[in-house]
Amino acid sequence: MASPVDLVTAEQLPASVRGAVEAVRLPLLITAASEAVAAHVGYPLHQRLGVVESAVGRGRQYLWLRSGGVRQVHRVEVRGEVRAPSTYALESAVHGRLVARGQPWPFTGTWTTGISSTPLEAQDTGEVLVTFDAGWVTPGQRALDASLVVGLPAALQLAAVEVVTAAVSRDGRPGDMAGESIGDTSASYAVGEDGGRLALPASARQFAAPYRRRR
Repeated sequence: MASPVDLVTAEQLPASVRGAVEAVRLPLLITAASEAVAAHVGYPLHQRLGVVESAVGRGRQYLWLRSGGVRQVHRVEVRGEVRAPSTYALESAVHGRLVARGQPWPFTGTWTTGISSTPLEAQDTGEVLVTFDAGWVTPGQRALDASLVVGLPAALQLAAVEVVTAAVSRDGRPGDMAGESIGDTSASYAVGEDGGRLALPASARQFAAPYRRRR
């Protein structure tokens, strides 16, 4: 059965990949590959409506949401008061960054003690709440609800195809294998900055690059 997070369907995979995997296992591979792509870009990719998220106020012009792929901001509430839409704008949908127009966002967190206190450490206190829609309608969501229209960028769908293909293996060789030698049977793999195996092959990372959120 399809999952809302699925970035592709079985029909979008190459016939060679579909034929190499048991029918009962293929949906698991698709969901796992889709989750890997979402983890790589740094935020959920499937459409989510009416998300309510608290944000850290730093007393500056910018406010960052934890979610990326923000499609539309519906409401911003600061310390119980709704902020007028004309006082802010969604500056970066991918990075979930809102910019204040005029008055900066308030500082939320701890302050120094004394008569004239100053900001000490910015924290998420729940004083700034943002309601928004995020992500795109995925092929998985379309499979579960035929009234929806897929809006997921083609590059992200292709990234998932590449991950599934790598998982199934090309000619029996893992997609992230950098080299191998027949004598004594050794193999080497591409590694990430943390020294671990890469979850995504290079082709998938290239497709996903424009949508990846900076850490």
